[in-house]
Amino acid sequence: MSSTAPNEAEIPLYERPEIHARRWFLLGIMCLSLVMVVMAVSGLNVAIPSIQRSLGATSTDLQWIVDSYAIIFAGMLLSAGAIGDRFGRKRALQGGLVLFGVGSVVGTFADTVELVIVARVVMGVGAAFIMPATLSIISAVFPPAERSKAIAVWAGFAGAGGALGPLVVGFLLTDWWVFPAYWWGAAFLFNVVTVAIVLIAVTIWAPRSKDEAATPLDPLGAVLSVVGLAALLYGIIEGPVKGWSSTEVLAGFVIAILALGGFVIWELRAEHPMLPMQFFRNGGFTLGAGVITFGFFVMFGFFFLMTQFLQYVRDYSPLDAGVATLPLAAVLVMVSPRSAQLAETLGASRVMGAGFGFIALGFGVFTQVDASSNYLLIALGLVLLGIGMGITVAPATGSIMATVPLNKAGVGSAVNDTTREVGGALGIAVLGSIANAVYRNGVDASLLVGLPPAATSAAEESVGAAIQISSDPSLPVQAANALRTGAQDAFSDAFNTALGAAGVVALVIGILVLVVGRRTDTLAEPETRRGERADGASVVAPDGAS
Repeated sequence: MSSTAPNEAEIPLYERPEIHARRWFLLGIMCLSLVMVVMAVSGLNVAIPSIQRSLGATSTDLQWIVDSYAIIFAGMLLSAGAIGDRFGRKRALQGGLVLFGVGSVVGTFADTVELVIVARVVMGVGAAFIMPATLSIISAVFPPAERSKAIAVWAGFAGAGGALGPLVVGFLLTDWWVFPAYWWGAAFLFNVVTVAIVLIAVTIWAPRSKDEAATPLDPLGAVLSVVGLAALLYGIIEGPVKGWSSTEVLAGFVIAILALGGFVIWELRAEHPMLPMQFFRNGGFTLGAGVITFGFFVMFGFFFLMTQFLQYVRDYSPLDAGVATLPLAAVLVMVSPRSAQLAETLGASRVMGAGFGFIALGFGVFTQVDASSNYLLIALGLVLLGIGMGITVAPATGSIMATVPLNKAGVGSAVNDTTREVGGALGIAVLGSIANAVYRNGVDASLLVGLPPAATSAAEESVGAAIQISSDPSLPVQAANALRTGAQDAFSDAFNTALGAAGVVALVIGILVLVVGRRTDTLAEPETRRGERADGASVVAPDGAS
């Protein structure tokens, strides 16, 4: 007698009782992996003063330490997402965690700027495999009715990770902790412990899934995307330092144009493209990608400048700087899970447009903050930013994933993450260059009279260097105090100006989202996906596949 029971390989993960029962636990594991990856960007910002003092790093060195991670991360995300779809998302997640842990070990004991940058590059490769795998697994284990809520929680922790990073690293850099005071290596060592915990949990409880069609990889597309994104971010990062018309920067932009242009042409013609360009014909997909790009453009630039402002201008300790950003993290975690229902009720474009309005208001508050401002004014700005990001990122992420078939969830997640990292790297470079230009113009030359040429150049370039020079006991007390106060005032003005520019960007993007969204506001109404049954189910690999 023949059986009509479906083969286990044809049963969607979320319909398997053992997977359905632990779906929220799996969401927690995926969110912990995500927070670790995002914290690696924002958390290290708190350690910048300690790294500068310990390794004698220049402003350019610090920029590369922060952005080398983002360059590799963004450049490899599409390739890593496609590899995860092809060979198994669980395996991709495990491999990414191992690489992330190895890079963290190297960073923990690095004693030169170059070795720190190498560690960050290795961590970036690992993060590129971790991040898309987490969202792909979430999409596979949650039924369609709960998927948007789960994605909203995931997106909320993505934003909260950026705010929690300074708190955790600030705690590790205190002088009452088990490590030496201000030992920046603790920021890397924390990742090693977290990776071990997450890797064990993933190995035991995470299910296996992959693209059941076993679509061939796209190696040429992978190379073009990595080269193009890396060259673009190189040009943006080095532009303020080497000059926008320098040979190196212009070469970077030319290579980026050629590589990314070639990537688009190749993807349009390839039989099995890494990034099917038809995804961008869907207004929800394109709008969601744009919203995430500009949302993290302003937020990552904010985190990069905020931690320096709190420590250099307001004289906060690393821990105080981390605690000071808590209102942003708390509001993000509370608001993000509710954003999916808001988007369904009011329309995603209206919610995202309003989110950018809140972000613009928050930056408006920060244009009025200085060394003597009451902390309540800072907290108000953080709350406004938290509300704005909380109701913006989750609907945008949901719109991208809703338009991508489940058998390409890794690619959809990689697009979501690539736009996040590209936007973040752009924000750090652009807002950082604005702040640097205003700071250099704002430093009073009379304060530098009598300093050695090398010290004068360093003080003009960086507020951290100026404050470090002002602590030199060989300087007269009056001159040292004047240099310190002048540098702090100059950086405070630079901070206000850069965030004012960020507020203008947020306001313009919010208006564009509202206007464009009237024609493309189908984010909550995805079509039936290829690779997904009409009832919302999808076919996944059997447990024997990885």
